[in-house]
Amino acid sequence: MLEPEEYLLVGEAKQRGMLFVEAEARRRGKVIAPIQLQGVAQRFQAFLEMYKLLTGFEETNPNAVMHHQVDQYGPPCPNCRKPLRTPAARFCAACGFGQEDIKTDARPLVARRSELF
Repeated sequence: MLEPEEYLLVGEAKQRGMLFVEAEARRRGKVIAPIQLQGVAQRFQAFLEMYKLLTGFEETNPNAVMHHQVDQYGPPCPNCRKPLRTPAARFCAACGFGQEDIKTDARPLVARRSELF
């Protein structure tokens, strides 16, 4: 998952290209071994290279990177520590935490039980 600052770097790489990625790699003291891409993915080379630089995972599907933003998901559940599915989640889909009082208070779990987050 990418933190907001990391996702900005990935977006910047998409705009500025491989020179930007190479400069960031040098700044971090790393060497880039380019991903071998085919077809449409080649247009997203810099985007995917920055993702690899930040996470260590060699993703070849640009759409998958778009879904790896931590801001799209809610905070970790206080009970099971898995991320809530959205910032506005009313209960944890994984363990059910927070379901018991949805009928009396339909606000997001973070708003209802802010002391837990």
